[in-house]
Amino acid sequence: MSNNEKPKVDPRIKRTKKMFKDALISLIQENSDKSKLTIQTIADRAELNRATFYLHYQDIDDLMEQTIDEILEELNMTMEIPSEDNQATKKGNLSPRNRLISFLEHFYQNAGLYNVMLENKDFRKRVLSILLDIVTFWAEDKKAKGGAFKVPNEIIASSTLGIISWWLQEGTPYSPSYLADQIILMSK
Repeated sequence: MSNNEKPKVDPRIKRTKKMFKDALISLIQENSDKSKLTIQTIADRAELNRATFYLHYQDIDDLMEQTIDEILEELNMTMEIPSEDNQATKKGNLSPRNRLISFLEHFYQNAGLYNVMLENKDFRKRVLSILLDIVTFWAEDKKAKGGAFKVPNEIIASSTLGIISWWLQEGTPYSPSYLADQIILMSK
């Protein structure tokens, strides 16, 4: 096995972790008071036992952190791989608009999850950082073409996150490409 390859994970471990993650997310969706979450309620929802929980996680915060890391890793991977609509684009070389669309498509496909997870301050901060990377890439592309944003990148990224939060709360009434076009128009 080369240094770049990840070791294979037993499918039973993947399935068990997914069950715990799904249980955590469904419990958070049902009850906004996260202080009432216990390892026992998560284990019960996952139809597993506490001992199994402790084989994989130290505590609820560890489960939450691993869930956040996994979600954001998946999000970053979707922005590196061209969407089906844009297979001609080389991997890792998406245009700013297509990168934003890939970002929004991932949110669209996982709307319930993101609607819940954006309530977590750490998660929200990390998503904002990803958006800032997209906006910075977009600003550099715009500058190379002789243009520039009239407001700081941080304001555009924060505004975009606010729009996305609204979009999720409203049940994603617009397509990812339409929303991306509206965000781009707003920044002009």
